[in-house]
Amino acid sequence: MIRHSRHSMRGAGAVTIMALIFLALLVGTFVVKMGTQYTQYMTVRSIMQDVATQTGAAEKSERELWRDISRRFQINSVYEGIDQDNFSVTEDASGRHLHVEYEVRREFLGNVDVVARFSNTETLAP
Repeated sequence: MIRHSRHSMRGAGAVTIMALIFLALLVGTFVVKMGTQYTQYMTVRSIMQDVATQTGAAEKSERELWRDISRRFQINSVYEGIDQDNFSVTEDASGRHLHVEYEVRREFLGNVDVVARFSNTETLAP
């Protein structure tokens, strides 16, 4: 027969509860600081898909593509951290491609920053 002492049957201690609260606050802070950046990236991807699937997108110049993207950025309130320099158009055997690459750096706690890198490529429609 196994006997359990009263000491081993107790619940979580104060230190464990405080550690869990600290961990929850840490995760919550991360979500608040970076959550908007991930939703912005989803918007950027959606805009790129819209621009890339327009008939004749492969025939447009980089300037025309940026104008279309920029207009949609204004409509969707995408202002932070992304500009024309983050976009490029490449060409290979499968066609022309619109590519974006950027990073966002946010202060997390004290002198610790969180860096998120975002990248997406869409094939331009003929």
